[in-house]
Amino acid sequence: MMKALAAAIAVIGFCFVQANIANASVETDFINRLKDPVVKVSKQNHLYPSVMMAQAIVESDFGRSELSLDANNYFGVKGSYNGQSVTMSTGEYTANGKHYMTAAAFKKYPTIEASIKDNAYLLRHGTLTDSNYYSGTWTNNAPTSSDAAMALSLTYATDMEYGNKLNAIIVKYDLNKLDGSVSSGDINSKIDASLDKQLAGNKKQEAEVRAENAQSKINSIPKRIIPNFVFNTKGATKINQGDPVIQFNSLPLQNIVEK
Repeated sequence: MMKALAAAIAVIGFCFVQANIANASVETDFINRLKDPVVKVSKQNHLYPSVMMAQAIVESDFGRSELSLDANNYFGVKGSYNGQSVTMSTGEYTANGKHYMTAAAFKKYPTIEASIKDNAYLLRHGTLTDSNYYSGTWTNNAPTSSDAAMALSLTYATDMEYGNKLNAIIVKYDLNKLDGSVSSGDINSKIDASLDKQLAGNKKQEAEVRAENAQSKINSIPKRIIPNFVFNTKGATKINQGDPVIQFNSLPLQNIVEK
């Protein structure tokens, strides 16, 4: 009996290990298959390859989703591509984070490469109403791939945890190695962005200092005694008809001062 139980456990354990190996193989094969086009297209568009690969993994379940198999759509992009689309059920989230299911039309691509290029185009050109909608993913705006991934939360997907999920995938599969070193153009852009930010901060500080100085000058203006001739009719300046007349309260001279 014990031998039979041990044998059963051994079989179960073997199956579990084999299943993990099979899954690992699928995952590794997927990353290797998409690696070259993802890196090429991402760098051409100044995007992080690690983020795009993580998106493909999350959206297509390593190429096993119905959408990726039937429509070569590896990024869950809605709409139509050259007039081609497929309608499928999809999970969405409300503004309050409540999950619900709905049907939507998704783009149908002729190849995986077309899906990758279209996703890059979307991130670089944004929406019809806002071309900078995904600008937080650009390498010249996002200091790290983690920042770029977080910029996709509540923009690319309605899932508030979308950015965290992408970053978890990037870490788990060490996808940052796909990024390599950013191009010199990206470095220059980051330097320019940093200088612009610093300049804006300096201008703000300068404006605050000027405002402080102006307030100090107002408070430091010396008190001036109003001369007697203003109140004495003998020494008063003649006022012609139609000239503006300034009236003063009948207070003792020593009490009347101007700040």
